[in-house]
Formats: sequence, structure tokens, C-alpha cells
Amino acid sequence: MPEPQLREPKLNPILSRVLRYTGLVVGIAGGWELGSYLQPNDVSSDFKGYPLFFAAGLGALLFLITPYFTVGFFKWLHREIRRLSAIDLIAIAVAFLVGGIVSALLAWPMSLLPDPYGSILPAVAAIVICSLSVLAMTSNKREFQTLIGLNRSQRQSSPPIPAEITTQNGAIAAPRHGILLDTSVIIDGRIVDLAQTGILMVELVVPHFVLRELQLVADSPDPSRRDRGKRGLEVLERLRQAPDVRLEINELDSSEDSDVDAKLVRIARRHDYWILTGDSNLERVAELQEVRVINIHQLAHVLRPPLVPGELMTLKIVQPGREFGQGVGFLSDGTMVVVEAGKSLVGQDVKVVVTRTLQTGAGRMAFAQLVEAEPI
Repeated sequence: MPEPQLREPKLNPILSRVLRYTGLVVGIAGGWELGSYLQPNDVSSDFKGYPLFFAAGLGALLFLITPYFTVGFFKWLHREIRRLSAIDLIAIAVAFLVGGIVSALLAWPMSLLPDPYGSILPAVAAIVICSLSVLAMTSNKREFQTLIGLNRSQRQSSPPIPAEITTQNGAIAAPRHGILLDTSVIIDGRIVDLAQTGILMVELVVPHFVLRELQLVADSPDPSRRDRGKRGLEVLERLRQAPDVRLEINELDSSEDSDVDAKLVRIARRHDYWILTGDSNLERVAELQEVRVINIHQLAHVLRPPLVPGELMTLKIVQPGREFGQGVGFLSDGTMVVVEAGKSLVGQDVKVVVTRTLQTGAGRMAFAQLVEAEPI
């Protein structure tokens, strides 16, 4: 399957015309100055060949490329800003404000240094201080969010998050920051329906390295992997658009690890997250490191409707059983039902009554008997 070709940005005709003539004027002015500067000293000052040549060349070039260059840049900038959450934008704005104030306070004493340090160091210090401020503020945005009281307002406007959740094993603390989603549970897709029920009353967090892994799967040359990756990206888009779901894609990372699963476990331990996954291996590794994990498959298994002895149902027998005369069918949730004397009815729908159920390591299974020997 060929990769899609990039299209040139479609421009509004009026905007395109304004940008072109703006580029033309800037190009002519800049080209004239450049040509005057490059003109040899032995040439008469009345000779305008160099300025005219550079003015015409640079003006024509900017006339052609200005709309695409400027629109492309602002589209990229708009796309990057859309990826940032509101707290990211607030943190960056505050960081620039703090960095600007500190830089202004240091600019005057630095300007007293002898040249060239006095003219260069204030600008360099401003860039470095603002960059460090942005890095520090975005790295600790959750603490900043708590400091300015946004977490408090969010808690007041959303359903309360219980301080602890009671299970069969006792009381366990709820995640402080939210639940990390791994690639497997995103591709699985059931997280959308689960989140829309409102049972997940915490933020769902997808680190950028998980998003990159999804993108790599979606770009895979293998058709099945590519379809799974595209499905995962569609699931994230559905989560983002769901009105009652809080989804955050953030910059959390672990430079100590190269494996995605190891990064997730380390981040969960460091920032007190839980992990929602469909990967049993990740679940075992996380539990060994005392990280709380929710397995989407186990959750679905627990939510299956129970089968009780004496229950009547209609079942399609799909294959013979292991024992003599047995037939096997499956319910919509994957539960295997062994039907006595059902081998001769493979491929047919029959009515059966459940006699007993059994929980195994592979899942739940039931045993049943025919109510009618003839197919229904």
C-alpha cells in the first residue's frame, strides 16, 4: 500500500495574495540592501546592477514561497499547540513570565561587563533562563496545578474520587494521578465503552512513547499490524472526543529504560499511577514491582453474567467434545459449554439446560444436557 502523498496547503485566495505581495516587498527591500552591500568598491555608485539583480531575484523568490512557508509554519504551530493541555499552556506562560523577570533583573549588571560580553551575555542569559524555566515548569506541572488550585476546582466539578477502593483482598489506595494506558489496551478498544460508563473516575494518561509505538505499528508494512495500529489511533481519538472522559497525552518518560513496558512500570512507581493493560506479561512484571495493574481481560471475565444450574439456553454446537458423545459450544462471552450426547448435532442450534459450572485456569466452562434431541 503506497504511502499517502503530502499535499500543498490550500490557501485562501485573498490571504495568498496578501502574503505574496508582502513577501515581494520584503524581498525587494532586502535584496536591494544585500546587492548594495555586495557591490564591489571599484564600481561606480551610480551603477545599480547588483542591487537591481538581488532585489528582483529575492523579491520573486519570496513572492512564490511566502504563502506556503508562512502557512505551513502556522499550521505546524497550530498542530503542536493543540497537542498541549490547558495546564501545559498555563505552565509555559508562567515560565516565560518568571524567566523574563529574572532575565531583566540580570541584564543590567551583565551589560556593565566589558565588550563583547556586555552586549552578548544578557541575550544568552535570557534564552537560557527562559528555557530552563519552561523545562522546570512543564516537568513539575502537576505540583504547579495543585499550587494554583486547579485540582481543587476539577474535583468540585467532577465526581469525587474515592480515597480508597475496597476489594476482596482488603482496601487499596486509589491512584494519586491517574491510570496509564499501554498499547495493548488501546488497540483492544473496550476502554472506550468502559470509560464512558463513568466507572473510571480518574484521568487516563497516555505517555508520548506509547503514542510513538502506536504510530510505528500503524506504519508497519504488515497489513494486520497496520490495521491494529490504526485501530488504536482511532480509539484514542474516540476517547479524546468523549465528553465525560479525561484523557491526557503527556511527556512522561524514563530515560533509564528503552523498553516501553519497563518505562510504564517505572513511571507508575515513580508517580503513583496504576496501569490498565491487556498484556499478562506486563501485569506480572508490574506486580513484582508493587505496581497496581488492572487487566482488561480479567475485568471483562469478572463482568460476565453468571451461569447457574437449571438455566435454559439456546446454543450452537460447533465441534465434538473430548469424551464420547459430547458436543461443544460457546457463549457470546467465550464461555465453553460441554453438551452431553451433542456430538451428532454439530453445526445445529439446540436447547440445553445447565447442569453444573466449573472455573478453570483458562476460564469458565459449563456442562449441560439436551432438552430436546431434535434441533430447534
